[in-house]
Amino acid sequence: MSNLDTMLKNTSANQDLFVDLNEKSAETISGGRYENGGGRYKVFKIRNNSQGTNPYAVDGVRTQFPYNLQTSFWVTDKRGIIEFDYDYGRPGVQLKRYTLLNGRKYEFRRNTRTAYRHDIDLYDVGRL
Repeated sequence: MSNLDTMLKNTSANQDLFVDLNEKSAETISGGRYENGGGRYKVFKIRNNSQGTNPYAVDGVRTQFPYNLQTSFWVTDKRGIIEFDYDYGRPGVQLKRYTLLNGRKYEFRRNTRTAYRHDIDLYDVGRL
């Protein structure tokens, strides 16, 4: 076998490896998002626009940024369940729970459909 044949054989094998690594890297970088055809993760953003501090948890993990006008980017390999106190003006916790969708942006806002001024809710505001 000539040097040229050996070099072409090695180059071909390396290209196959390179393509395989690039596909895996692309899935890792994209977070394995379902709409990109990859992995098991859910990815979403949550912004607090409720004009107050609003602690919440996603899949049992509490946010580190519950303050007004703060945005958190979440990646989870669980169900994407958010839990929050929808009436932070009342003592105790009035729990509300939603399952978040992959690739969406959400925002906490005052709930104007209720008479109580401390009521908040989570609204889907679009795609990432």
